[in-house]
Amino acid sequence: VQDALLDVAEYWLDRGVDGFRLDAINYAMHNPALTDNPPMPEGVGRRTRPFDFQSHIHNQSQPEIPAFLARLRTLTDRYDAAFVVGEIGGEFEKTEMKAYTADDRHLHSGYSFAFLSQSRLTAALVRDVLGAWDGSPGEGWPSWAFSNHDAPRAGSRWRTAGGTPIPPELSLALLMCLRGNVFLYQGEELGLPQADVPFERLRDPEAIANWPLTHGRDGARTPMPWAADAPFAGFSDVEPWLPVDPRHTALSVDTQERGSDAVLHLARRLIAMRRDAPALRIGSFEIIDAAEPLLAFDRIDGANRIRCLFNLGDNEINIGAFGPIEPMQSIGTMHAHVLSPISAVIGIAA
Repeated sequence: VQDALLDVAEYWLDRGVDGFRLDAINYAMHNPALTDNPPMPEGVGRRTRPFDFQSHIHNQSQPEIPAFLARLRTLTDRYDAAFVVGEIGGEFEKTEMKAYTADDRHLHSGYSFAFLSQSRLTAALVRDVLGAWDGSPGEGWPSWAFSNHDAPRAGSRWRTAGGTPIPPELSLALLMCLRGNVFLYQGEELGLPQADVPFERLRDPEAIANWPLTHGRDGARTPMPWAADAPFAGFSDVEPWLPVDPRHTALSVDTQERGSDAVLHLARRLIAMRRDAPALRIGSFEIIDAAEPLLAFDRIDGANRIRCLFNLGDNEINIGAFGPIEPMQSIGTMHAHVLSPISAVIGIAA
């Protein structure tokens, strides 16, 4: 089977593809004896799907996977433009992302689920996730996402400790400051909330089968709103597979193009900031000691140091102790040395 997969990869590489995304790569192999998984012990985890009732020791994280990835990397290294990223989730994500990207001879990057299942965005979460990647010799390269086709949109999921929604502007700014590749899911650049899809319009078999324990993934998969006044928000000329949420129409691309303070324009500025700053793209990541709810870290490339301060709480925070900063981008307001609630400043550290 491995030989057949490598033959397929070579076929597509010969046709000019730039690489591959390997879905759920840590589930790519089963125990050779096809042994049944044991039941998950009572009281472990949240159970809303049949998947949750199994302990996945025989169909996940098999020891042969890294060797296959090394074979795949040997193949893709023959094609200069090839890039291979693996989707890696589950209870062993941290160790598997490292093993599957190690020593520049496995995956080029591992795609993490660390932020996709979280209902709160906290400084501790970011410190824990990013702190595991310290740039030590032989370490691979991570990839991060805050929303995707399998998870509710971050704009509808993340709250402060006091329950205030984290605005999409702040999430976008943080994503563009992380060390590693960043994946921007369609609609994040518009600040779309999770769509409301009524039961009768659901298409996700998992959601239908497990209703109402889980509403499934359809709310993150609805059509992209291109034009507010066009049928189906300009996504298609006929009724699409999933409905357009009326709230999305007001956030359409053409509407935001006309608004100077729109999320879309901010997204472009943040992407440009990351593109133009090597410290943000490839620099090291250095945590600065700070009390919750302040997230503070530096991105460093040689003598260039970019300081990133994020107030993830509901009260003002004095940031005078973090020294003068020449702002590159800011979210919310900062007056004197005080950062307003749910705000951020990204800039050159003096």
